[in-house]
Amino acid sequence: MFLHRSRSLRGVGRISRAQPRLLHQPHHRPFRHWHSTRTDRNQNNTRRPVSTVGRTVWISIGVLAWGQVCISYAYEPLRDNGVFTNLTQSTIFRAIPAKLARPTERVENELYQPITGDKEIRLLILEPGAREDVLECELVNAELSWRTRFEALSYAWGDDTTKHELKCSGHVLGVMANLHDALLDLRLPAQRRVLWIDALCINQADNDEKSKQIRLMHEIYSQAQEVLIYLGRSDASVNGAIESMRWLDWKLMPLYVRQFLLSSNIGMASFFVEKWIKMKPINDQDFSWNPIINLLRRPWFQRTWVIQEAVIPKHAKVICGDQSIAWAKVLRIVDAIRYYQSSVKRVPGYHLIYETISSVDLMRSARDNRHPKIYILGQRWYRPLLTGRPMEGQEDSKLLDLILMSRRYKCTHPHDKIFGMLGVTAEDTSSKLLEPNYEISEFDAYRNFVLWEIRHNKSLRVLGTSSQKSSRQRTSPSWVPDFNRLDSITGLTGSPFSGSYVDASAGMPMGVRESNNSTNLHIKGSIVDTIHTVGKRSFTDRSTRLSKRQRSDQHLSVYDQLQVNRGMIEEARDIWLEATKGLARGLGPSPGDRIFDTNVTDGRPSPDRSISPGWEPFLRVLFGDVSVGSKSSMFIKEITTSFLRLTLAEDQLPEEYTKSEEVFAIKALGYFAAIARSRRFARTDMGLVGYVPMRARRGDLVVVLYGSQVPFVVREKGDGSYCLVGECYMDGIMRGEGIRFAKYENRDIELTLV
Repeated sequence: MFLHRSRSLRGVGRISRAQPRLLHQPHHRPFRHWHSTRTDRNQNNTRRPVSTVGRTVWISIGVLAWGQVCISYAYEPLRDNGVFTNLTQSTIFRAIPAKLARPTERVENELYQPITGDKEIRLLILEPGAREDVLECELVNAELSWRTRFEALSYAWGDDTTKHELKCSGHVLGVMANLHDALLDLRLPAQRRVLWIDALCINQADNDEKSKQIRLMHEIYSQAQEVLIYLGRSDASVNGAIESMRWLDWKLMPLYVRQFLLSSNIGMASFFVEKWIKMKPINDQDFSWNPIINLLRRPWFQRTWVIQEAVIPKHAKVICGDQSIAWAKVLRIVDAIRYYQSSVKRVPGYHLIYETISSVDLMRSARDNRHPKIYILGQRWYRPLLTGRPMEGQEDSKLLDLILMSRRYKCTHPHDKIFGMLGVTAEDTSSKLLEPNYEISEFDAYRNFVLWEIRHNKSLRVLGTSSQKSSRQRTSPSWVPDFNRLDSITGLTGSPFSGSYVDASAGMPMGVRESNNSTNLHIKGSIVDTIHTVGKRSFTDRSTRLSKRQRSDQHLSVYDQLQVNRGMIEEARDIWLEATKGLARGLGPSPGDRIFDTNVTDGRPSPDRSISPGWEPFLRVLFGDVSVGSKSSMFIKEITTSFLRLTLAEDQLPEEYTKSEEVFAIKALGYFAAIARSRRFARTDMGLVGYVPMRARRGDLVVVLYGSQVPFVVREKGDGSYCLVGECYMDGIMRGEGIRFAKYENRDIELTLV
């Protein structure tokens, strides 16, 4: 009866749409609903906040993503091209007069009026005129402030002794050809142009003034409206170079997208990016690389002072003749050219701009540290977590690193190898030791920097640098290198060895003192062993042979590139085998007669793809233990094995065998160059093996200096003092074991470096 009634009521409900609460059927629903008093409407209401939160999250993610896109591809390009600066200059600053300074002590008939204020500089006012008119200008004193509006010129002084006349403030000056060309190209036809030019605005005959003005260069280039990077006058060799760079910037767009995704993707596999985003090679018949190559070979790219002039300012543009292009765009194009060369197609004449590519890479890295890109908070926090890579600009540029990276740059005064980097580094350089003083010798300037580096950073890393010294320079302390002639050597504490976690002194505190007018260094440490054998072979850079082949349009094979250093590797193998008979050899299988077993496939012999277990320690030492502590240790072992296998092959192996190996071998060549360049393979009396500086010789001592991460090589003198030779890599003592190996009388002693 009850069931019949419920069915009747349910039927009526379908017609009359009675309230749902009267029509519930408990036995048709899950048991839990007997204990619920909520209606379906209430239940639906409780689910709405969940969907609202979800929508809010997705909307927030979308807003953040689009915000980042707008910042990266709209705001930052406009900012880098100076659009906002030009807008400000044409509106706000048009109504505010410039702030000039009047010298308190005016000297009649003198071009350079005294600079008396701490923030006082000189500016050059270039008078308007046509190209064929005589150049005229005026020097005025000005106070450096936000109201002082000027453009700063960056150019290569050049070694040309030819002088051109310049009328300036009633005087006739002799200026070099490159500066004369710059003034002709920069002169406006109808209005004055206010410039800051170091060669003219600083009295080059007054060293005291030069020292003070160098301290202001950071502010000068920071507060300039724009920095004008002048590469020289236009000629037939660079005709159309700027237009070609603009076209290339558009053509290389797929590479920009690929680089962006590879550097910032979260959870996206790199091989998908490589597969989906491809670029067709540029037809060399339709496009000439020569004007761009010739432009990038201009001397400006190899001068020391231009580094800070290109890094410090927020806005800069490159000028050649009457053509110009944004400096930020040039940085992007040069980086893309390197990527195009390595991943798409060979660039004709690339070997001619290899040094320029490296120098621009240094400028871009330092510029990113000084002017980091803008990232929305979420990306800035979570990108390092998800990609394993830090954000750009998170680490400051160290002065020592900048000096080492700029070793190939040229400068007129040797002091400038140090002084030219003071405005680039983020470190505090206010110490009196780093005061730009041209009255002292360059070696006093170098010694002051070494002492500053040891005191300021409490590190002995600077002692790892080495250089060639002339007979005139050998009276300077052995621990002070000639920074104008540094060896092309990769420090054992820098990339790619930074992940190896070396600590040769086992955490012992640094103990350093100076004596004899700071010419002697007394450092606590331990003598570990004596060098027994030093190899005669040294690393040969493949770029020498590569350039010769490329000049005749011949491609250097991977096999030929590897064979360049085969002799050094075979010598290292023999030295290592001899060292295995010493006491320092660890436990493990003995090395066999062959590093790789030989397999016969289709009647042709080929080496086995895995290295013999007894030879694995040799492979590790050959590459300086670079894989230890690395997240890519298995990958590094794979590529180094391929490198050794192909290098020691008696003949060039069949193409079907080497095709997959060559890519790995070439990657490993870079690691080998990092450890072997400017070093030689060696062993000690005890049987330690590794790399020593190329000037090391038999009888030199391997020591551990307390506070240092790596061991050093020193040479004992007759009076009980020592000459520093340089840092070294010795397998078995890189993590503090050397102190235990040292004899008791050679532990915890003070070594005097002279």
